Amino acid sequence: MKYFVTLLICLSALYVSAQKIENLKIDQNGGEIIIQYDINGTINNNFKVSIYYSTDNKKWDISDKAYGDTGDSVIAGQAKKVVIWLDHLNNLKDKMYFKLIAEYYTVDSKKEGNLTDKNENTYSWIRYGKNKWMTQNLKANKSDGDCGGLFTNTDALKACPDDWYLPSDEDWMELEIEFGVNKVKEHGLREIKLNELGNTGFILEECEYKASLYPNQKAVAFWTSSQNKMLYTGYSDKYFARIIRLDENKISKELRTKSEELSVRCVQNATYLASIEAVSEKQINLSQVSGTTNHTFTGEKLEWIYVGEAIWLKNDIAGSYVYKEVDGSCPAGWRLPEKEEWEMLFMELKPSVKSENQKNILSERLSTSGAWSMNLSNNDYWMNTDYYTYNTYWINKKDKKDSKKLISFPTNKKGEAGWNEKQTNEKAKVRCILDNKDYINKRELLKTGTLIDKRDQKEYGVIELENKTWMSENLKHDLGENSSCRNDIKADCELFGYMYNVEVVNSGCPDGWRIPTSAEWKYLLINKAANNLKILYPFGGTGFNLLFGGEVIYDEENKTEIYTAKYLFNDGDKTGFYFINSNGKVELNEKAKKKDYYYVRCIQEVSDRF
Repeated sequence: MKYFVTLLICLSALYVSAQKIENLKIDQNGGEIIIQYDINGTINNNFKVSIYYSTDNKKWDISDKAYGDTGDSVIAGQAKKVVIWLDHLNNLKDKMYFKLIAEYYTVDSKKEGNLTDKNENTYSWIRYGKNKWMTQNLKANKSDGDCGGLFTNTDALKACPDDWYLPSDEDWMELEIEFGVNKVKEHGLREIKLNELGNTGFILEECEYKASLYPNQKAVAFWTSSQNKMLYTGYSDKYFARIIRLDENKISKELRTKSEELSVRCVQNATYLASIEAVSEKQINLSQVSGTTNHTFTGEKLEWIYVGEAIWLKNDIAGSYVYKEVDGSCPAGWRLPEKEEWEMLFMELKPSVKSENQKNILSERLSTSGAWSMNLSNNDYWMNTDYYTYNTYWINKKDKKDSKKLISFPTNKKGEAGWNEKQTNEKAKVRCILDNKDYINKRELLKTGTLIDKRDQKEYGVIELENKTWMSENLKHDLGENSSCRNDIKADCELFGYMYNVEVVNSGCPDGWRIPTSAEWKYLLINKAANNLKILYPFGGTGFNLLFGGEVIYDEENKTEIYTAKYLFNDGDKTGFYFINSNGKVELNEKAKKKDYYYVRCIQEVSDRF
């Protein structure tokens, strides 16, 4: 790994006491946790920074997705920044602990010591740079003299004591440079300061070898663990060795046949992985402005989220559409986003720190995972090849019907997201945005609450409207033969609530609640709506959440479907209903038929529940 190679080159002056994490600070930006810190160290320091999190400051989990100054090769410095996506953390609570662990390689400060081999021979060692070197030749047995044993290369590779190893060609190069070899050549003699090396305690004795070295020269020869890699030279069975001329203060690097018997010095890497850490806690805001509503006409559950200063549906409208099919594809009160609204969404979800994989992070945040859960992860129908895979979405052009689509999910190999001209007969997806831009502000003014029906423990939303408290959902209590599901389909009761006959007018509502009068329905449907029935729809601004769960009528003339609903009222002396449809029609019917079924909203006088 690049991290470890760099660290091993830069270890000569590192000490544990110089490293420290300071000024650790945790902030939150929506779905992001932003971690800032300083890390002190020498100019050569590279750190591997990992982020851990915990709910109790005891059991820690590692964050495997963090962006910014984390991972390998973080250099020492100030104002480091890391961003973690909240939904990548497990078991989130409103109070979390975060821990930074910075690992780095450093050198054992001990300069010398002793070791024992498997034959119980004792040796001394001295540290040069990052390596500990045996100061004597390795012995093959107890009776060997100062020159130690002689080993073939095969035997030498496995002869060193446990945790020690035969030095490589690179290990010898580092030692040579430390003692005067200014430029290490591939082969040939180089000057080396043997006196200085000897004064440190590194013992060099003339030894006799079966192989020919330098005639009439005092010499000592050592195996390395490095094999000749140039196979085309015909010397693939040879290993590099070091031949030291003791009388001339020279050293050479040579290829020797591995069957030759030479001396062995063993080394041990003196570097080790050290770490520093810091811990901080943070109160986490886990609340999101999001929720679930019903499609006004189909009753379908729609998940939504407020992001980028707009309310977005979390999922696409099912299917794929050519441009002329787009009109009417969004639920009532929703529309196609404009280009600027897409761009605001991207701006909101853009990571707080710059990263090499910035586009990948944005793609991930637009996918099914994450705090925003925009679910833009599936591929488009009209183009899905190995090289290009991305989504396209129709946008609201306002002034002209040209055929621009948004490439919103940049998962192609180019990693690009932008605007492309496409033909209107091509298909693209539809994602809708709430037309009522002021809804979030109006929402804060609504007086809402909840009701638990003690009969079946179902929970309902309630809303205060004009000094009355209305259920903001249709009644869903099963009253046996006096209740029914639309088209006798049980799922429709889950979507729209039950429909009821006139037998329930006095007993259908939960305790303390009743069926509204015709005047109360009139005030709501006619006076308050004032020819704008849409204000009673979900997200219409009133909180009433009117649904059309009745008969669906096909308008042959306009080639459209008309959605309807009938809501029961009780005036004491008469029981009737209000008929409404998706064209805005509101009609009073003073007599409800005993055989028919109607939807019910319950009402009570304003109490102190708000």
